[in-house]
Amino acid sequence: MEEILTGKEGDRFFLLGNEAIIRGALEAGVDMAALYPGTPISEIGDVFHELVKIISDKGEEPAFYFEWSANEKVALDVCIAASLSGLRALCPMKAQGFNVASDSFFDYLTACNLVETDIKGGLVLVCADDPGGTSSVNEQDDRYMAVVADVPMLEPSNCQQMKDMTVKTFDIAEELNLPVFLRTTNNVNLSRGDLVFGNLGVPRRKGEIKGVPLSFDRTKCHANIMKKMEIAKELSEKSEFNRVIKFDGIKTGKNVGIVASGISISYAEEIIRELGVETELLAIGFTNPLPEKLCKDFIRKFDELVIVEELSPFVETQFLRMAHEISSGARIWGKGTGHFPKVGQYRLEAVSEPLASIFGMDNPMPRQKGPSIELVSRALTNCPGCPHRNTYYAIKQVAPEDAIFANDQGCYLLGGLEPYKMSHAQYSMGASVGLACGFHQATSKPAIAFIGDSTFYHNGMSPLANAIHHNYDITVVVMDNGATAMSGFQMHPGNDRDAMCREAIPIQIEDVARGLGATFVEVVNPNEIEKTKEVLKQAIVHNGVSVVVSKALCRLMDTREKRRKGIDIPAYEVDQQECNQCRICIDVYACPAFYEMADKIYIDEVQCTGCGICQGICPVGAIMRKGAGNG
Repeated sequence: MEEILTGKEGDRFFLLGNEAIIRGALEAGVDMAALYPGTPISEIGDVFHELVKIISDKGEEPAFYFEWSANEKVALDVCIAASLSGLRALCPMKAQGFNVASDSFFDYLTACNLVETDIKGGLVLVCADDPGGTSSVNEQDDRYMAVVADVPMLEPSNCQQMKDMTVKTFDIAEELNLPVFLRTTNNVNLSRGDLVFGNLGVPRRKGEIKGVPLSFDRTKCHANIMKKMEIAKELSEKSEFNRVIKFDGIKTGKNVGIVASGISISYAEEIIRELGVETELLAIGFTNPLPEKLCKDFIRKFDELVIVEELSPFVETQFLRMAHEISSGARIWGKGTGHFPKVGQYRLEAVSEPLASIFGMDNPMPRQKGPSIELVSRALTNCPGCPHRNTYYAIKQVAPEDAIFANDQGCYLLGGLEPYKMSHAQYSMGASVGLACGFHQATSKPAIAFIGDSTFYHNGMSPLANAIHHNYDITVVVMDNGATAMSGFQMHPGNDRDAMCREAIPIQIEDVARGLGATFVEVVNPNEIEKTKEVLKQAIVHNGVSVVVSKALCRLMDTREKRRKGIDIPAYEVDQQECNQCRICIDVYACPAFYEMADKIYIDEVQCTGCGICQGICPVGAIMRKGAGNG
């Protein structure tokens, strides 16, 4: 990892796409980076933090500043201020994170374009989409956000372009006095590739703010942006990231050209080589605004065009428009003709089949048949020893039968699945508390909201303030496991260190709840299930908002720390003579370390984390520490 800091111009390294973005930012002389973690961009923050540790361990001060922000809007606000002060700032976020940051983003665009504000520091937003919804709630296509905002957008197709485009976006941002989108997708962020380094840039380190002149003449804003986007069109036409690639090969008798953008360029290139046909590929990396002259010239050369892109027909729709404008009779194949899906993450097979069909060739990469044997599916569940399971188990014992459960974004949302099924609704970050308020008002039934610690800091305090102010009769259970665990154990405002390895002020959730005016606030250790049940009983019958902070360190973090310190982790086993096969451990408590074989219950030593909670769950005392004997 240190090579990201020390590599020289011309050096070659095999890096993750997210690591390539960091190297590009360092080559651009980035001064500040801020983000809230979320797949597929979490590693950008992880690596920035590791680089800070490497530099700090040498007794040196990093030339850049990095922080894990409380949420994406805060991260963008921090980066906007750096940009206004003349510093270069990088703000990565997943697609749904842009939804959170969009309020600041659009207002910032308006403020900066009401007057001729000279912004010396480039601001780059890495907006990472997730085709297939692998780690997101939807398949949002943020390319349309760049169009709505009228900002330039570049889309890398491989790791080398991840680095090179990052460098270039800062230059474009400063030339146009506009923020720039670097739009990525999970397959580029999380892939690895060979790339050549350039020279490291020199950060400016300290900025100066002269103030953004205040103006209420809103008619100027759009006109100013339009002027800048006209210049962006010229940059797109000349961009090295928009190019025509010619392929020699079999003459099929068909005059077909191929257009691709982003990761689909890599797919198209590979399939064309597999087919071995003579054709041309227009690879578009600067996608907003499109290089219309280059695109129209390309359209004129062919009788048929194939548009390859993931998700929505963003490029395809514009090519249909441009073909109409030049009265081209070219047939355009794509999503509109049913050749390519509008949903899901592409694989080579998804591109190979339609391209082979259009060229009249045999498919070089037919879809693989599934296995001949029936595979047993594995249910989604929390990790063995997870304190969230204990919280759900306790609530399941004491919650009224007609209780309505509102869940949230994080590991704990798995409590909505079997066997707990404690989620009537689960939407965006921090929504659970507001949902619980609405459910109680609409139904008069007991409402219980689940929210994680990082999610609470992200967007949970405002709805809690609303609930307390309106005296809603709800219970809020904050699952505090000490980190942003679901995306990789990143720090949050509850920790005593920050991303720059400095001492920080830990903000206790229970203190926040009391400060907001909650009169019932209790902290429980969910590993003490009986005590937790008693507190939850009191919270549910309390008149008004009750807050229970269920606080225990993530078991994976706890286990890792014990191993680092050389502390033995106990193993547990089932006493087969005592076990009555009631299956509470499997069907009710649902720890995945338990399994059944030949009508007997066993504990998988590999999965077991040695928490020992199951001893108290078993009604007949059949679970014991290995080698200790029962009792």
